[in-house]
Amino acid sequence: MIDNISMLNKMTRVNELAGVQKPPVSSMLKNEVSTPFSSFLGAAMNNMNSTNEMVKSAEKMAVDFAVGRIDNPEKLMIEQEKASLAISYTTKVTNKVLEVYNEIMRMQI
Repeated sequence: MIDNISMLNKMTRVNELAGVQKPPVSSMLKNEVSTPFSSFLGAAMNNMNSTNEMVKSAEKMAVDFAVGRIDNPEKLMIEQEKASLAISYTTKVTNKVLEVYNEIMRMQI
């Protein structure tokens, strides 16, 4: 029980930092969904596209550095770290979406 409460507190804190608004309790009681799943899916697809662009940019910069067009290794390392973090984030979001989808599919009607 303590783990669930501490996890809820952490999630609430993350949502506050991210600027996510909690829905009013009345809407939660009515089982209203404020944002359709399709918008979440669209946001995830946009996230994947931006991740691909970051990875391509980092790869291009690595080639440019190897050829000698770029002489700043710090810039290269920053781009590669951005791409790495984007891949990690996208993977976690994808796994969470799949987990939610599987949970929905297990529900009995």
